[in-house]
Amino acid sequence: MAAGMKKRADGRYQLKVTTPDGPRIVYGRTRADVRGKAEEMRTRIRAGSPVRDASRTLAAWIAEWEATYLRVSDRAESTKVMHAGYCNHWIVPTLGHIPLGKITPADVTRLMLAMKEAGKAESTRRNCYTALRKALDDAVVNGLLAANPVHRIKQPSARRSEARFLTLDEVALLMKAAQGLRYVDALRLILGTGLRRGEACALRWEDIDLVRGEAKVNGSLVRQNGGLRVVDTKTDKSRRKIALSAHMLALLKSQKARQAAERLTAGNLWVESGLVFTTDLGKPIEPQNLLRTVRIASQKAGLQGVKVHSLRHTYATTALMAGVPLKVVSVNMGHASIQITADIYGHVTDEAARAAAEKVSVALGF
Repeated sequence: MAAGMKKRADGRYQLKVTTPDGPRIVYGRTRADVRGKAEEMRTRIRAGSPVRDASRTLAAWIAEWEATYLRVSDRAESTKVMHAGYCNHWIVPTLGHIPLGKITPADVTRLMLAMKEAGKAESTRRNCYTALRKALDDAVVNGLLAANPVHRIKQPSARRSEARFLTLDEVALLMKAAQGLRYVDALRLILGTGLRRGEACALRWEDIDLVRGEAKVNGSLVRQNGGLRVVDTKTDKSRRKIALSAHMLALLKSQKARQAAERLTAGNLWVESGLVFTTDLGKPIEPQNLLRTVRIASQKAGLQGVKVHSLRHTYATTALMAGVPLKVVSVNMGHASIQITADIYGHVTDEAARAAAEKVSVALGF
């Protein structure tokens, strides 16, 4: 594979190595140095890796990666936007000047430390780590790197905080305080189905079967590039069909009638979006308006720490405490796996399990 070693006039040694791309010359101050470099090159060739890492900067690769590989990936649109944001606000400013082949685990650690010193949360640092790892994984796939240095650094931990949920009394207080607010029924729907905020805002009438009592969840409404648009659901499991209770069906029928009246009032100004929840002119609603509605109602009710997501958590907690199987709750929530549901609501399932054990004992006459 290699020709004979030669000593150069400047005292260094050189060795010609045959590669799939043609002969390469490796240089070194000693014979051992040259042999080591030649063996490293042969190892790369046997592994199918590039003989040398690309010399382009990380910033140049990130720009290409965002425009091509990230764009065509099957990740949720919100995830793509998030990864691009981490690249542009943290990865490129901190490490962008470094050639791909020169990035080390120490550089990755430096990035994580910079974010920590800036006060960024563990979950934020973890997400940034993931964005960089995926970008360099694609660089390896494309023959620009032999190995991804990010894999040599432990992923930042992210402690999962216990979800805030409402008691039945708090639900009553919140709904009473929200009465009269335009989007109170959107909040009720989230409470009764466990939908995410964006999913509720993206729900279309064509997704709802009022006869069968079902709704299809196909997308999420997000603000992106200065406008509102419906994007793919968070994961494949998020694209799901949910059952609607009699109360939820009544709520939707009432919303349909209310929207028909608004359509007549708006006349030519009405914009037909096909969405269940709209502005008074038929346009998509700003997801932040649901957060504003919850904030107004919770302050009026004297409740602390309540967010739109709290309503989703309340649905899941209430379902589990009512004895709904974990698998069913997981599917209804659109979680990627039942393990995610178990991790978030482990304390609830433990209590439900104890209650079930007591019921079984009573039923058996023990």
